Amino acid sequence: MRFLARLFLFTVLLASVSWCADKHSDFARLLKRAQKGDVDAEFLLGLAYEKGRGVSQDYREAARWYRKAGDSGSAGAQDNLGNLYLQGRGVERDDEAALKWYMRAAVQGLPAAETNVGALYFKGQAGVKQDDAEAARWFEKAAAQQDAQAETNLALLYVKGLGVQRDPEKGARLYLAAARQGNMHAQFSIAWMYERGYGVPLNASEAVSWYVKAGDQGYAPALNNLGYMHEHGEGIAQDTGKAIGFYRRAAELGLAEAQRNVDILARDREFALDRTADPEQNDKQSTRTTTTAPPGAGTTDIQGSSPENKL
Repeated sequence: MRFLARLFLFTVLLASVSWCADKHSDFARLLKRAQKGDVDAEFLLGLAYEKGRGVSQDYREAARWYRKAGDSGSAGAQDNLGNLYLQGRGVERDDEAALKWYMRAAVQGLPAAETNVGALYFKGQAGVKQDDAEAARWFEKAAAQQDAQAETNLALLYVKGLGVQRDPEKGARLYLAAARQGNMHAQFSIAWMYERGYGVPLNASEAVSWYVKAGDQGYAPALNNLGYMHEHGEGIAQDTGKAIGFYRRAAELGLAEAQRNVDILARDREFALDRTADPEQNDKQSTRTTTTAPPGAGTTDIQGSSPENKL
């Protein structure tokens, strides 16, 4: 048995060494290509430095290689360099420089960059005047290419009537398209709409289904709402124990409302065992609410796209 255990450990160690060697070799080949001016390699090298893939994470080096590739026309590099400028990673934060690089990628039709330009117009950031209609125009371009974040952002504009004619039904369709691609904010928002019959037919079980998908990605408002649905038996069998579990998970992620719901349910249980308690006082304490953010609202209403992994 000891021999087999040692043989197993040796095999695992040998595989790890081989994997590390392969990663180092891949990075070395990529670096060699980039140093010869290969634009795709320059972009991938920037991505490797930004993500810490095969090399220690280094935003400054990421920015340097993205700039090289961006100057040669790589839309992905231009968009990612815009992200670094907006976040102040590897470069001094410069919103106007971010817009410049986003725009260079956007005019090439890169949906992530189109989404980022739209987000800057929506927020009135990077030296541009706040303009909902211009934001919607850029989101439309990216949504036409099935960019999930653009669909989510555009849905919010249609639901609220910002820069476009208010149309909750169209907003719901856009949320659903983004939700099916896995965007957790869209999943939460379409669930919110199904729960209330807003822009879609009232369907509590469908709401639960989408809250589950968003909750599985660790989205606290969705977990809180799942707690509410279980507590009240809406779209799913009533189960106080599961409700508390969902509220606690949301509370652990920092959602204050969820912690209040945990405390209220705990008081309810104490009240049920205490026959001397004042029912009127307990009724005042046991008011519960679901997360009532407007459709589309996550931690922020409008978001840009994450770093682009495509050339």
